[in-house]
Amino acid sequence: MMRILALVPGGTGDQLLFFPTLDTLKQQYPNAEIDVVAEPRAIAAYQVSQSVNRVLKFDFNDRNSLADFGNLLGTIRDREYDAAILAKPSLSINTLLWLSGIPKRISFSGAGEFLLTDVIAADPQEYGAVQNHNLLISLNNQHSCPPIKVTLSKNDLDWAAAEQKRLSINKSGFILLNCGASANYPADSWAEIALDMQAKLPDLPIVAIDSVNNADLLKQLTARVPNLIITSPTDIGKLTAMIAAANLFICAEGDAMQLGVAVGTALVAILGANTSASVLLPVQEKRIKYVQANHGQSLKAIAPQTVLAKIWEG
Repeated sequence: MMRILALVPGGTGDQLLFFPTLDTLKQQYPNAEIDVVAEPRAIAAYQVSQSVNRVLKFDFNDRNSLADFGNLLGTIRDREYDAAILAKPSLSINTLLWLSGIPKRISFSGAGEFLLTDVIAADPQEYGAVQNHNLLISLNNQHSCPPIKVTLSKNDLDWAAAEQKRLSINKSGFILLNCGASANYPADSWAEIALDMQAKLPDLPIVAIDSVNNADLLKQLTARVPNLIITSPTDIGKLTAMIAAANLFICAEGDAMQLGVAVGTALVAILGANTSASVLLPVQEKRIKYVQANHGQSLKAIAPQTVLAKIWEG
């Protein structure tokens, strides 16, 4: 049986951008065992993937001791993988893969590439999911990059249906906001967006997601926006199901944005200036709109009127 190991540093959004690569691997090698090494903060992403057999925990950004590297190396050796794919070049991880004896080691050009068997040149302006998918060239893949897809359990779908009923929005539909923390896009700007949408679409409730580190922002928002509804999904499956049920999803840049991409909901994203929108999003899809801060500016510099103009444009 073929065994493939994917090592994917980063958060949940980075994992989701790697999902098309994993899905193609599963399609190309349906009997293969596909394992992933992910950071503790991102392991939950694989709750909505059907292409992975096992997820191993390793904090790529931590100051790992020799014992940490040794434990991961031992696990990898025990599994006797046929191929390893690293999503971001790293001298330390490439060294570990070389020491593991995996016969095919694939990653992008960069630090430690001399320890790889296959080096792929990356286009820094290419959509992230397509960049990752290009790593499969070394495995003779002939498929183009598919869209990000997630799999929701019946329990998650049932929870979302019950939550909509509890919030009295099961028949009207709703607009969903993922505001993030106040350090990102400020509460006053979110409030102006919500109030404008309430005025123009009075019969369409506005629901905000209660997530980690945004309690202060939501407190300010509920004080400013009458009849704002709060939902509190307890895991990624429930969050994804709520995003899938929404008529429109408006979000600050972050992990939830990639869930919006995956489920097909109409999306308006508010992006920082650090990364090109074409790298973060499949911008050719008509349902996906975005506004982005200018170079050198923070997310806070984006006027709510700019976001509203994007929401209401044809």
